[in-house]
Amino acid sequence: MASSNKPRDEFAEVNGLRLHYREWGDARARNALLLLHGYAETAAIWDEAAHDLAREFRVIALDQRGHGQSGHAPDFDYSRATQVEDVEAFVEQLGLRSITLVGHGMGGANALCYASEHADVVTALIVVEAAPEVLRGGVERLRRMVGTADQFDSLEDAVDSMRPFFPYAEDEQLERRARGALAQGTDGTWVWDFDPALRDASLRPPEPDPGQRRLADLWECADRVQCPVMIVRGSETDMLTPEAIQRLHRRIIGSRVSLIEEAGHPVPSDQPADLALNIREFLQNLQANAV
Repeated sequence: MASSNKPRDEFAEVNGLRLHYREWGDARARNALLLLHGYAETAAIWDEAAHDLAREFRVIALDQRGHGQSGHAPDFDYSRATQVEDVEAFVEQLGLRSITLVGHGMGGANALCYASEHADVVTALIVVEAAPEVLRGGVERLRRMVGTADQFDSLEDAVDSMRPFFPYAEDEQLERRARGALAQGTDGTWVWDFDPALRDASLRPPEPDPGQRRLADLWECADRVQCPVMIVRGSETDMLTPEAIQRLHRRIIGSRVSLIEEAGHPVPSDQPADLALNIREFLQNLQANAV
């Protein structure tokens, strides 16, 4: 297939689930940027940044289990270990030899864990608004946001419902956020585009087996990462403190910290162009230093 920066919607059977992904660029390339979204998001959250990056790279944005068009886990298993196992099987199925892994929030934690165990595959890691220590207030605000309503009559109504949770955000930023978390039904209403179980804090996944518990401690995962790392933080975030970012920076020797201005926790939708620019410059510097 010829190179293209138009997105293509594809599916892969992974660990008993049909996972959806969006792809830009040359599908024949065995090296790719793999983008993992956060909680209460879908692969669509990356559309603008991916379109930008696809001028130079094969880019793949995965709907992780239970999100977007991907299958829902019948046993409600959305644990970090299981999501990382999905990434392992997905990379293998697509025949990717190497990846630059980019993860936001929940996807950032998954990316950190995957990179810690696959030094032979991950050539670089970009962790966006993710760290072993997060602010409880930010997590609770995110859960309150997805609990505001089951559906919205219009995209404008959804944007209005999000506004109190992102007081710094412009309408354009909020609309991208809404489009990255909601899907329009046949009746014209907009609904959250992920398994309703993910909105129920009382549901608990099955107990992990001993092998899965190895990923429980994100600090241990961070200590094992061997590839170059860029840690990205939004200037208006309510999820991470500067101290948490600096601790992660110190634990990952040689890592770089990048601050995206006028962005909160949802950096990919708040400032997609600036995020793409930071990713491109980071990778270009790595290439230049490798020569």
